Amino acid sequence: MVSKSIYLLTTLGLLSMISYGEENYKIKKKPTEFTILASQNGRVFNEEWPVFKEAFKDTNIKLKSAGSKNSTDEIQGFNLAISSGNLPDIISLSSPDKLESLGMEGGIIPLNELIEKHAPNIKAFFKKYPRYKMDAVAADGNIYIIPVYYDWYNMRASQGLFIRQDWLDKLGLKQPQTMEEFYKVMKAFKEKDPNGNGIADEIPYFERTAEFADKELIGLFGARTGFYVNENNEVLYGPEQPRFKEAMKEVIKWYKEGLIDPEIFTRGFQARDYMLRNNLGGMTFDWFASTTAYNTDKELNDKINNFKFIAIAPPEYKGKRYAPDARMTYFGGWGITASAKDPVALVKYFDYWFSPKGYELYNWGVEGDTFKRDKNGKKYFTDKVMKAEGKNPLEVLINDGVQFKIGALQDYNYEKAWGNPQASQWAEMYMKNGYVVDPMPILKYTSEENKKIQKINFQIKMLLDEMNQKWILGSADFDKTYPEFIKRLNDIGIKEAIEINQKAYNRFLKNSK
Repeated sequence: MVSKSIYLLTTLGLLSMISYGEENYKIKKKPTEFTILASQNGRVFNEEWPVFKEAFKDTNIKLKSAGSKNSTDEIQGFNLAISSGNLPDIISLSSPDKLESLGMEGGIIPLNELIEKHAPNIKAFFKKYPRYKMDAVAADGNIYIIPVYYDWYNMRASQGLFIRQDWLDKLGLKQPQTMEEFYKVMKAFKEKDPNGNGIADEIPYFERTAEFADKELIGLFGARTGFYVNENNEVLYGPEQPRFKEAMKEVIKWYKEGLIDPEIFTRGFQARDYMLRNNLGGMTFDWFASTTAYNTDKELNDKINNFKFIAIAPPEYKGKRYAPDARMTYFGGWGITASAKDPVALVKYFDYWFSPKGYELYNWGVEGDTFKRDKNGKKYFTDKVMKAEGKNPLEVLINDGVQFKIGALQDYNYEKAWGNPQASQWAEMYMKNGYVVDPMPILKYTSEENKKIQKINFQIKMLLDEMNQKWILGSADFDKTYPEFIKRLNDIGIKEAIEINQKAYNRFLKNSK
């Protein structure tokens, strides 16, 4: 894996500890407008968001959306801009590979020299945190995008294993510590009527998506369903490994015994809400903040006495505990197009978001409006955020443009400030105890590699999804069909995919030097 020296930076703090940056943030003497193509989760960039109006006051740079407010599909908007040949000044996208491919074709400009000359905050940031710089460097050695970074050093845990503590208490059971105990608890939930209605309608394990077989339940055994890197920095494909076979056999057994939601592949995204509000579900693996919120849901708690849904440590399997769903280091980024009229001004604007003021604005909004400071200087959100009628705090912040997808760094303290304190404690417990299984870094490919790997990955995913469902539902015998599955992987080109990923990973490591 990546050298430990990179990860030791977790204790050093993030931008809140960095003192570089100018107090005078003006970039242009006169107000100057640039266009941006950006949308996130169905929201097109809005120049009226208070966060970006404040940035305009500071810098004299105003961004204007180049996309239609009715066009919320970012990939569709991106493809339309490319095909029309009418590129905006800036493009923000959740698929960095597409922007970097466009960069290698000349549509996005390299930022290396511009950062060196005009972006002291970004330059210092990359020097202090080489792991983040590794994510910014494309396969050809150029930096085409400034990523949207998670506060990865401080919080990598994103999801955890939740269990109905009130059901455990009713049945006189302890929290499961091993995989054997985990299985016994599921059996008890299924057979001993913990919801007390006299009907065997309990579903011990449920999920909101069909990915449970891909990540969560398979992952609790330490198995992988995609490409990963072992301790020798070798790229492997999880379903080819013995641990996958061990895990899949157990999951098949659990499903056959009715311990897993029989409608796991079809119930949909509302499964968590349905299972909990109807007092049917016993366990799931899901996001800390949103899942913890059910414990303070008045309607649910009025309906179910002593309701308590808590995060517990993953069960131990072969001497280790595995939390299979972790945050990546980043989730997209933005770049400057070859059509931009003033790249120097734009890279300075990019740099603004890594200054102390820009960092704060991006994460907390406008001081005095969405946040204030106590007598010790600690930031806290105002009543506008915390007591908004009909909206949760995150909705209020999103509607102000906080943490919209631009090249910047998230601050984990922002999440702690509005979220449930218990959710933060549980997430920190997962990270502190080393349960989190870090995913493969987002790898960078050359144009030729990208064409090959995209084709192979698509076919591999289709095959894996097909066989996972058949194996678990029982329509295909695992032991009999697994050898044919491996043969089909080889026919698709799994060995070539591993070779391509190994080259890309080696480049990734090289970028850390």
